Amino acid sequence: MLLSLAAGCGARTSLDGLDPGSGMDGGRDAGPDAGEAPDGGLDGGGDGGRPDAGPIPDGGCVPVEDGCLGDEVCGDGDDDDCDGQVDEGCACEPGAVQDCFAGPPGRRRVGACQDGQQVCGVAGGWGPCQGGVQPDESVCTGRDDLCNGCSADRICMIDCPSPGDPRVPDGAPFEPYLLDGRAFYAGPAEGFRWSVEGGPCDRLAPRLESFTLTGAASERATFTPRLSGDYRVTLSVTVPGGEVLSCAWVVHVAGPGLRVEMCYPESESEDLDLFLHRPDDTTPWYASGGTAFDALPEASCGWHDCEAEVRQAAHPVTGGPVSRADWGYADSPLAQCEQGPNGDRFRALLGVCPNPRLDIDNNLSPGRSGLPENINVDNPRDGETFRVMVQNFTGGTAQPVVNVYCGGRRVATFGERPDVVNNFRGPNGNTAIGTMWRVADVTVHVDAAGETTGCDVELLHRPGLTTGFYLTQNDPTF
Repeated sequence: MLLSLAAGCGARTSLDGLDPGSGMDGGRDAGPDAGEAPDGGLDGGGDGGRPDAGPIPDGGCVPVEDGCLGDEVCGDGDDDDCDGQVDEGCACEPGAVQDCFAGPPGRRRVGACQDGQQVCGVAGGWGPCQGGVQPDESVCTGRDDLCNGCSADRICMIDCPSPGDPRVPDGAPFEPYLLDGRAFYAGPAEGFRWSVEGGPCDRLAPRLESFTLTGAASERATFTPRLSGDYRVTLSVTVPGGEVLSCAWVVHVAGPGLRVEMCYPESESEDLDLFLHRPDDTTPWYASGGTAFDALPEASCGWHDCEAEVRQAAHPVTGGPVSRADWGYADSPLAQCEQGPNGDRFRALLGVCPNPRLDIDNNLSPGRSGLPENINVDNPRDGETFRVMVQNFTGGTAQPVVNVYCGGRRVATFGERPDVVNNFRGPNGNTAIGTMWRVADVTVHVDAAGETTGCDVELLHRPGLTTGFYLTQNDPTF
């Protein structure tokens, strides 16, 4: 099954699964009660500044039409029939991710409104449209909260950003991102409070957040994302008298080229390993009859040969020395990886960021447990096809999720509920090759300027089958 997706299409998205009036479900506390919206407004801000809001002036503006239709139109990511569901009953390729909007289609990408995203289930059919921002008449934030093209001229006490606002630029994985409350509120304040919500991996294991947040109760805060994707940031300001004003917006975090991420809720007790196979090559992953230590370095990028330090002492077949995975790509500047968990090693040992590279091997060692694994190819070539694989080293039951990003956009997700990878367990990698999940083949598209513009992603099944995940035990073949 093949899905073709272009990177960079659609509006930025908020992957938090919120609906208007839901408050801050799933948010990370950034201070007392930071995860709750006092009045349930989408922007989490109670009155959101309404004490001084006043009515919307009649300046002759004609609001956009809702554009509701009698039937759903497949493939456009709109809630065409305005029933709260997007592309329901429409066919799709398993694992595909598309931008979506669960509000009236005529208000999509108008004013404050932003797209969410939805994932196609393994059995076909689009899942719920998670995240995004929909019209909300309960708040006044200085922007077009009604998404009708006419509600941005209300007098509000706080000046929140809409999509594309230069005050909220894109971020990059592992790079600190400054949050300045005074960029949005200039008046007297008794306190500032920040919270951040991540994407699929944060929903999978809320305790193992894909970011850090410092200064959460300060005027200025810094959050550092570990993954690509969209992070919802919420600022709450307590003003004299106790009123709480609030802003919520999306920070898009984008790594270049191809980026494959793997996370799993059992990462504090089990050890899984992410691999990427050399493009357009069918060499086996492991030496036949060996163990998980015997990965063939010329075949794949993984913990053996793609971290800052090569840890495989000898080639499992030839017995010769092992070098870093070299697929003929130029190195990236050190800034692309030096903020990561192995940044000091990349800096000290290499002075550059190689391609391909593994940011860190998530294992049960101190400081590594709970982190996501990421394999990056910043500068792939047009038309190259890579295979993604996850190996269960410890052998205990685990349910990993794999996200594929091309050109900074999430284009595919596999293993997310309800389509979990069942029976992913087997022999320990110390004594056998163990259990492997061959996830998907990813073909990248690169333009003449070297920018990754999209990917074709094919979910893999066992040979001869058209459904189910491709799991094997002690099978080293491609």
